[in-house]
Amino acid sequence: MKAIGLPAMALIPLLSGLAGLVGKAAAFAPKAPSSDSASLEFEPYPLFGGSRFQGPAVAEASADRAWRLAGQMAFPAGKVGETQFFGQFKSTFMDRENRFRDETLNDGVLKRFWLSGGATWPGPDGQSNLALGAAGINSDFADIGPMDFNTEWIYAHFWTVSPSFNWGIGLDVQQYFRKAQPYPLVFIEWKAGERTKLKWDADYIELRRFLSPGLCFTAGVRFNLEFFALEDDATYEYNSMGLEGGLQYAVARNTYLRLKYKELVWGKEEVGLPDRSTHAGSLNAGRSLRFNIAYGM
Repeated sequence: MKAIGLPAMALIPLLSGLAGLVGKAAAFAPKAPSSDSASLEFEPYPLFGGSRFQGPAVAEASADRAWRLAGQMAFPAGKVGETQFFGQFKSTFMDRENRFRDETLNDGVLKRFWLSGGATWPGPDGQSNLALGAAGINSDFADIGPMDFNTEWIYAHFWTVSPSFNWGIGLDVQQYFRKAQPYPLVFIEWKAGERTKLKWDADYIELRRFLSPGLCFTAGVRFNLEFFALEDDATYEYNSMGLEGGLQYAVARNTYLRLKYKELVWGKEEVGLPDRSTHAGSLNAGRSLRFNIAYGM
């Protein structure tokens, strides 16, 4: 598939070289959260001449994208012995128009609301476990029915190998649109050097190269799955993989600003019509920016 512009992964050698010019500090302590407790993200799509991701676009269907706004918040929910319970809420709003043969399938802005509950507990020899169950609604809210609701179930197991390396594996099962989809999960957090960190957190892989304790350049790969029930039980589903490059800056204690540029390298979308027929196609180009503010530990 044809890529447009400079792929984000190509920035790695350049960013590493720039970071090397800064020199080594006597006691370098990079600031980067292991996970976000709360975040707010804005992603505009229409960059460099158009709001449509380019490609065959679902046979005769198309999806015009303008922007995406997403937020999340995690919160503790009590502790019993060594088991810590938690909750998490996520929401997404998308200005996206889905059409098929000049007919608009969705009614207004697409919305996602997702609430989960889970627990973490320790195991022997530095191991730990996580279990999570969630329910959500992904819809244009034109007419609410069973197709608009979905569930998600996750289990993961983690190993701490050393202070600079830990990893884990898991399974994510998502139920939506009369089907259940399993996805394997991989987690890696590796301090590869004094100024370099690698993080693989399920749906993204990111290399962080620090210029200072609070500023780092980032480059990596991100995987996306989006789905929404539309008016009259029509559906829209979108899978993609994109290369990312950008920066992260610690503006205060545990508070971070991020700017990411994403270049689509693979994508697939599918439209389901009210008569239950489906139309799928590939996307071969697309790009966006992501502005993110997060609080994390």
